[in-house]
Amino acid sequence: MLPILKLIVSVLMFLIVLFFISTMLSITTSQPIWLRTTIALAGALITGWSVWKVVAGEKITSGLAIISGALMLGGLSFIVGFLGPMMFAQDTSQGPLIGLFIAAPLGVITGAIGGYLYASKHNEVT
Repeated sequence: MLPILKLIVSVLMFLIVLFFISTMLSITTSQPIWLRTTIALAGALITGWSVWKVVAGEKITSGLAIISGALMLGGLSFIVGFLGPMMFAQDTSQGPLIGLFIAAPLGVITGAIGGYLYASKHNEVT
């Protein structure tokens, strides 16, 4: 894969997961901002690093695949479910709750299962 494309995909997933974790933590908890930022950066760095390795064709462990898959698909689902209703139906006040309560949890569960299946398929001993 082209090096610039690998960089773009990794940075994009880093930013999506950073937005996902920081927004979810700021909505659902009352932790200090430095703690929320540290947790969001740690999750985004782990996901960005694992995406870099996968795009480069390297193998990753099952645990890393499960965590990064859950964060990636959960983040993408959250963005679509949270920002989508704001774009298409501006007059509804409860539209973003779809992303918060439905899309993000389903995306996290589906991403974790997908990450496990990916790791188990690619880490088989041949």
